[in-house]
Amino acid sequence: MKHILTVTAAVAALAAAALFVACGGDDHGMDNMGAMQSAPLPAGGVLVRLSNWAIEPLAASAPAGEVTFRASHDMMHTHSKGDGGNIHELAVARRRGDGQMEILGRVADIKMGEYKDLTLTLEPGEYELQCNLVEEVGGKAIGHYVKGMHTTFRVT
Repeated sequence: MKHILTVTAAVAALAAAALFVACGGDDHGMDNMGAMQSAPLPAGGVLVRLSNWAIEPLAASAPAGEVTFRASHDMMHTHSKGDGGNIHELAVARRRGDGQMEILGRVADIKMGEYKDLTLTLEPGEYELQCNLVEEVGGKAIGHYVKGMHTTFRVT
């Protein structure tokens, strides 16, 4: 019995090593946030990590002009039954003169392990990156924005 357990452990270790090698070192493997990569991020692009319940851009600002946000639904976190957050979105908003937020663009339905790109032409100013998804889980509405999925972003 001890020999079978040792062989099983060795096979599992080899399978894990093969998976690790297959996923690293090229644009088709996993990125540093656990999302599949199939295309390089454009120069000046901003990687944005989406997880329960946070939006984390890897850069706090970008120069004015065309900006590509890569919204990546992090696979490095777990979901508890009934807490929601299996799908996220990324919206880029700017505060108007009347104080209201205006959404300039959005990518939606980003499942765990996926990413989507959003390219916008932005002027200098203060912006907010948001997830405005509201899910119903077990008869209860869960608003991602209310749970903390928003952060400021500056365009210079």
